[in-house]
Amino acid sequence: MSAYAANRASSLALRQLGDSMFVALLTLLAGLWNLAGPGMWWDEGWTLSVARSWVERGLYGRLQLGQPAPPGLEAAISVTAPVALGMRLFGVGLWQGRLAGVLFLAAALALLFELARRLYNRRVAWAALFVLLLTPMHPQLHPLLNGRQVLAETPMLMELLLGYLALLAALRGRRAWILAAALCWGLALATKLQAQPFWLASLALPLLAALLRRRWADAALIAVGLAGALLAARGVDWLRGALLAGHTLPLVPISGLYEVMAFVLTSFNRAVALRMTLLLALPTLFGLIYAALGVRAIGLSAAEPGGEAWPRDLLRLALLGMAGSWLAWYTLLSVGVPRYLYPATFFGSVFVAALLHDITGGFDARVALAQAAGVLRGRFSRRGMSTWLALLALPLMVMITLFTLNRYYLNNTDQSAQQAAAWLNIATPPAARIETYESELHFLLDRPYHFPPDQLHVELNRRSLLHQDVAIDYDALAADPDYLVVGQFARENRLYQPAIERGDFRAVQTFGEYVIYQRVR
Repeated sequence: MSAYAANRASSLALRQLGDSMFVALLTLLAGLWNLAGPGMWWDEGWTLSVARSWVERGLYGRLQLGQPAPPGLEAAISVTAPVALGMRLFGVGLWQGRLAGVLFLAAALALLFELARRLYNRRVAWAALFVLLLTPMHPQLHPLLNGRQVLAETPMLMELLLGYLALLAALRGRRAWILAAALCWGLALATKLQAQPFWLASLALPLLAALLRRRWADAALIAVGLAGALLAARGVDWLRGALLAGHTLPLVPISGLYEVMAFVLTSFNRAVALRMTLLLALPTLFGLIYAALGVRAIGLSAAEPGGEAWPRDLLRLALLGMAGSWLAWYTLLSVGVPRYLYPATFFGSVFVAALLHDITGGFDARVALAQAAGVLRGRFSRRGMSTWLALLALPLMVMITLFTLNRYYLNNTDQSAQQAAAWLNIATPPAARIETYESELHFLLDRPYHFPPDQLHVELNRRSLLHQDVAIDYDALAADPDYLVVGQFARENRLYQPAIERGDFRAVQTFGEYVIYQRVR
């Protein structure tokens, strides 16, 4: 290679790295803004409370009436540990707990940008971020809103993306990178086990393609990555046990959770999931169909195995399998909560961007306008009609998304949980017992609190999500509480309604969604 060519390649590599770093930095700055402002989700509270207990008491678990209790509904240790680290470094608090999520989000968006650039080009990479950030419409599908919560989705996405980039490097000749891919995927599976069937589908497609084209070395490479990831996930579980030995209590198993969340066949939930798909994921569906029709790796065109396009096509197949299987599961089997659609739209954004790139001639305004004008003149074509669809749909989607960001990002400060906890911490005796199923208060309270067993969560889901008439066998007075706090979660599930209607408690304070009741003795 000549000195000129070497310098040009080096300059291009630096620019590409600069793009990814810019995406990460911009995401980090946007994520840090008003980090502690939005109210806590119920799912967040469990992880935050375990992280606090780990930092302050050395206990990886929860508290029941001030005594050690087993962990349960919190996220995996690969999520809880970074959250606890933020609290260890900067003090126990909400923004400290959410800081790790912002770092994961910055890395995930930068990695998605880099993967889209390598699979397509720089324009598609920027377009993928446009699709991801300016068209989701629903707050639970927006990375900036979802990623700032203490949830497992964003770390899982980052780890999966790292694995896919390592697989691409391995397929391009640096075979040792398959070990890095296996480690990253294993960590992702340990972070959120829900990803396993979709990840398996994502590797099954390129593995099948390699076998059909008799690329035995590539097939073996993918198989090694698959087997290695499953072993790595087991290794993370073993490491968790070794790390927490003497610092935790045995888990109490929960039965029936997947039946009420992941394999739901009731007509109501199928209608909800289909409606969410049609309202929120049609661009993703169109992008996946377009990518499937254009796949070359399984012999739909003459791409030669071993050529430059071959590794890229295998990775496109992997992403197609991940996003496509996740979208299919959501529509056909999930309970229909919009948040569960997020990984499909996240990975699918790459294919939506590629579709927009191709129908507009590489985002050329003159080409797009010429195609649109051709339709008006009666020259109907697939690209012309697609251009019109994009011109009509994208402005509306962007406008709705901007309204969503204004409501949930720019003007979303809810301190009612902190206010309720502060009142209880100050206005009640130190030994006052508090009954509440609002997990975010567990993180904030300095008083002994009590909550129902985790198995009750399954029955409450049957009532609230599946609309089944389920009797809840729980005595709100079992722990002899002095106070009861009812927030959004318990109110929507009518968990404490019998005790309130019997007159066992009287309301004494209200802070936003939280009503504080005092025991009537």
